[in-house]
Amino acid sequence: MPDSSSRLLRAPLAQTLCALFDHLPDTYFFIKDAGSRFVHVNRALLDRLGLRDVSAIAGTTDHDRYPPHIARQLVEGDRLVMTSGRPIVAKAEVLFDRGGILEWFSTTKYPVTDGTKVLGIAGITRRCGGGPIRDPANHGAARAIELVSRDPKRLWTVEVLASAAGLSARQLHRQFLAEVGMGPRDFVLKTRLHAAAGELRRSGAPIVEIAVEYGFCDQSAFTRQFRRILGTTPALYRSGFRAGTW
Repeated sequence: MPDSSSRLLRAPLAQTLCALFDHLPDTYFFIKDAGSRFVHVNRALLDRLGLRDVSAIAGTTDHDRYPPHIARQLVEGDRLVMTSGRPIVAKAEVLFDRGGILEWFSTTKYPVTDGTKVLGIAGITRRCGGGPIRDPANHGAARAIELVSRDPKRLWTVEVLASAAGLSARQLHRQFLAEVGMGPRDFVLKTRLHAAAGELRRSGAPIVEIAVEYGFCDQSAFTRQFRRILGTTPALYRSGFRAGTW
């Protein structure tokens, strides 16, 4: 193990925290070094990733297990915390489970220091919608998040989601901002695009068919939004996956 990683685990309270978080089944805990390489994760995260022990993940990065658009966002968040010395609190991130099912998570990351120098980060991640949320008053948003995440192909409207959540559209918008940092319309669009990206990886169906399946009027509209949100085109995304470049 690199010296920086050893120093991370020797940081004040690090060993106690590692042991403590092994007993929290609904919370994913991780420590990364200054290169965004995993140093430690708790039992819950190992189980989610289908790994037997920490040695299977130590030294790897998010680029080793997620598509490039997701890994890039995760690592950029790490670097922001390390360069600024300030935490990121409750940031909404989309991840996939072992079966390729899309889920939204709320992630908090804090810098880990030796008193003078930032050695890496420690963080926790919890699923949005299906479990405890930060403010119990936002239970309506949690219900809407769950509905959208489980059925991303449906053309959800704010009005339909608000009705399902027992809220007005304005109340739902406010709760979404509090829980995931974006309004329900943006959440629905991003969820559809991330789910469509998963379909591009799993399926050989024509892009135009996937576009229509996920509620876009044509391939052009799908490509435009895909590039805006994910930073590449559907065709390049699929070809990169098939070529093994991510």
